[in-house]
Amino acid sequence: MLVNEVAPSTMMEPDEILGLYYKALYSGDLSLVKDLMTLESYLMTLETFGLRLSFRDSEFKARLKEAEENATSLAEVENKLSQDLISRKLSPKIEIKSQEWNGTERQTIKYTEDEKSKKLYFSKEEDGWKINYYAGRKVD
Repeated sequence: MLVNEVAPSTMMEPDEILGLYYKALYSGDLSLVKDLMTLESYLMTLETFGLRLSFRDSEFKARLKEAEENATSLAEVENKLSQDLISRKLSPKIEIKSQEWNGTERQTIKYTEDEKSKKLYFSKEEDGWKINYYAGRKVD
């Protein structure tokens, strides 16, 4: 991305980001997924979706543990996980059920993923709304 170029997610609302997140995730576009999330939440997502690979590949598991501190390991994890996500050939049906405010700059979206109830938390960051697993806490 160029210095003056604005990431598309900076102008998006949480409900728009939710659909884009799933599309990017299952098409293996982890650079876009990373743009849609806070760094902490993104790293947690890599761990969650990389769990299956970790059981089968000890080198991947070792790289995953190093990913937060080591850019080379992070790139290797992203590459391998991206390929794995593409191979899953998933395209879940996402249906938003409700949106709730958790303070002035946090939202919770309740939705279904292939008819399974889920919720995802968002926070308003300097560069727009981001998926933030920690934004689910209520603030006064």
